[in-house]
Amino acid sequence: MSEKKTYKSEQAAETAKKRRKKKKRNPKKTLVACLLCIAIIGVMIFTVDRAIGNMYNVGEEIPEDLTTDNSIDQDVVNILVCGIDWDDSRTAKMTDVIVYVSLDVKAGRVNLLQIPRDTYVGEPSGTGKINAVYKDGDEKNQIMNVVKTLNQRFGLTVDHYVTVDMDSFTILVDHIEHGLNMYVPCPIILKDGNGNETTLYSEAGWYTVDGATAEAILRNRNYPDGDVSRLAVQSAFYASLLKHFKEVGVVVCAQLVPTFAKFVTTDMHWTRMVALVTEVLNIDFSNMQIIKPSVHGYVADGQAIVTVEEEEWLRILNENFRPYQEPVTDIVTDEPGEITQDYGATETTTQTIGGILAGAGE
Repeated sequence: MSEKKTYKSEQAAETAKKRRKKKKRNPKKTLVACLLCIAIIGVMIFTVDRAIGNMYNVGEEIPEDLTTDNSIDQDVVNILVCGIDWDDSRTAKMTDVIVYVSLDVKAGRVNLLQIPRDTYVGEPSGTGKINAVYKDGDEKNQIMNVVKTLNQRFGLTVDHYVTVDMDSFTILVDHIEHGLNMYVPCPIILKDGNGNETTLYSEAGWYTVDGATAEAILRNRNYPDGDVSRLAVQSAFYASLLKHFKEVGVVVCAQLVPTFAKFVTTDMHWTRMVALVTEVLNIDFSNMQIIKPSVHGYVADGQAIVTVEEEEWLRILNENFRPYQEPVTDIVTDEPGEITQDYGATETTTQTIGGILAGAGE
C-alpha cells in the first residue's frame, strides 16, 4: 500500500496542487485553439495562393474533348506555348512563336514541335497562315482558336496553354544577373524598315546578351533561308535558357516570377505550373528534343507560305507526340491560292537540347 505524500511546508503543498490542476486540460479550450490555428493557416494559404495567382493572367480551361484522354493523362501532358507578337505593321496580335510541348512523364522525355508561323492551314485564318488563326477565329478566348486548329487539323490534344507577350523576353533576360549566355547558331544580320542592314553577329558562337539584344535576335526575320534559320535560332535560345535555369535551380527561377508572370496567360493553377517546371528541369538534356518538321515553301497570292509535307508530319506526330494514343491517319489543310514561286522543301531536323549545346561546344 502506497504512502500518502507529505510536504514539509504549506507552500510546497500549494505548488504541487497547482501542478495537478495544470495537468487537467479543458477539452473545449483545446478544440477552440486547434480550430483557431487551422483558420489562421487557412487564411495564410488563401492569401499566398491569391497573391501568386494575381501575378499572372488566368485564362479559361480547355474543353475536355480537346484534351488528352483521362486514361493516359497521368502519363503524358501536352502544352501549347505561344509567343504573342504585335508590331507597328499590325492591327492585332498574332502567334509568331508556336511550340507544342509534349511532356512524357512516364518515359521521362520532353518533345517540342516547332510549328512555322507561315504554315498554311486556310480557314479560320484571314491570311491562311497559322499565326493569324489567333486573331481571326471565332473564339472569344483567342488562344482557343489555335487549340482547335491543332486538334482538328493535326489531331493533337492540348491539356494546357501558355501565351507569353514577346516583349517580355527583354525584361526576362534583363533580370538574369550578368545577362544570358546564349548560343547563336548562325550570323545575325538585322534589317530595318528602310532596308538598311546591321550585322549583329558575323559568326556563330556563344554571346552574353541583354534583353534588347535577345529580343532583336528572336524577332529577326532577315535570313537567306527564311524560317529555317529563324527556328534554329529560337531552338538555340530555348536550349540556352534551359541550360541557365537548370544551372541556377528552381529557387532562383522563382525570383523571376513577379517580374515575368504579368506577361503570361495560362489556364493552369500556379501549383500545377511549378510541378511541371520541376518535372522538366529534372529531365536530362539528352531526353529533351526539338523537332522542326519538313515544310514546302511557296509564294502564293503574293505572300510567303509553307505547306506541310503530310507523310513526314504524320510520322513525326505519331512517333513523338502521341505515345499512348491511336495514330493520326491524315492532316487536314486547305489548298493555297495561285502559286507564283516554289522554294522547294526543307528537311526535318531533330535535335536534343544536349545535342544543341554539345554542338555549341558546351
